[in-house]
Formats: sequence, C-alpha cells, structure tokens
Amino acid sequence: MNFGQSIYPLTKFLTENDFSVTKEEQHFIEYSTKSTIITVAYSNLEDLFYTHVGQDSKSLVELTPIAVKEVFKTDSFQLQSTLTIDNLISFLKTAGKLIVLGNKKIFKELYEFSDHQAREYTRQIIYSQKMQVADKAWTQKDYMNFIKCIDKTEKDLLTESYLKKYKIAVDKLQRETE
Repeated sequence: MNFGQSIYPLTKFLTENDFSVTKEEQHFIEYSTKSTIITVAYSNLEDLFYTHVGQDSKSLVELTPIAVKEVFKTDSFQLQSTLTIDNLISFLKTAGKLIVLGNKKIFKELYEFSDHQAREYTRQIIYSQKMQVADKAWTQKDYMNFIKCIDKTEKDLLTESYLKKYKIAVDKLQRETE
C-alpha cells in the first residue's frame, strides 16, 4: 500500500480548506491550521487508518465511529472499527465540518467523550480484576475474603449470581460465628 497515494484525496481536501501538512513520515501525516490538528496513521498489521483530531498536539482524540455517532449524532460509520479515507472526507464535508472549522465546542465534546470512555474502560477492568479475586476466594470457600472483595466493588455492576453468592457467604459466616 502506498500511503501517500491513499491519503492524497484527504490531503487535497484539507489543503483546499487552509490546512498545511506539518509532519509527514512513512505511515503518518499531520495536517494543521491555527485552530485544528488532524493526524492520520496507517497500521500495516491491521490494514487500518487511525485518525486523531484536536486543537493542539496535547489534546488529540481518536475519531472513531463510536465517537462520530455519539458526538456528531450520525450513524454513518456504525459498522466499521475505524474510518476509511473516503469516509473521513465525506464526514469532514458534512457533520464533521465543525472540525475543519476549528470549532472549540466540538473539540471539547470530543475530549469529554473520549475521557468518559477511558474512565468507563478502566472501571470495567478494575471490576473484572476484583471479580477474579472474589471468584478465587469463593472457590476456596474463603467467604470472608469473598465478602471483602464484593464490598470493594461497585454494587451496580454486580450480577444477580454475585448478589446471591454474597448472601450465601454472609449467611455461612454468621453460622460459623454462632
């Protein structure tokens, strides 16, 4: 795949909209204006393009189909894991025009969405780790540690089976202390 040829339509579109190419490497390009940075990277391994947008290099957010759907309220790329170059151009001409224009509000919304996604992902990982420890304690009939693990988790994430196991563990410990 020739990266330069594949992104040429995007380069043409963005340069027609006052963007300059500010960085170019083997499978990476950065476009910028005074108020916007757009980067595109290509992964040979995955055969995918990754696009990031922001007001400066410190605030870049990946432009995923989920972000497009949630922030821009469009289902255009719903069934894709990343945006193709043609999709990206189409998006930047329509719903994503605010990115090209450097709209601060849209960058703020994208950043907040990305931050929320990251926090939710971390929350799920922590929950999963705690449940592994709880499962081990349950298997070993270590009801005290099982209860401690469950007490440290967010109760709204617990399934019905864990709530039942919790009740069983509490009942068993109460019977042991009587």
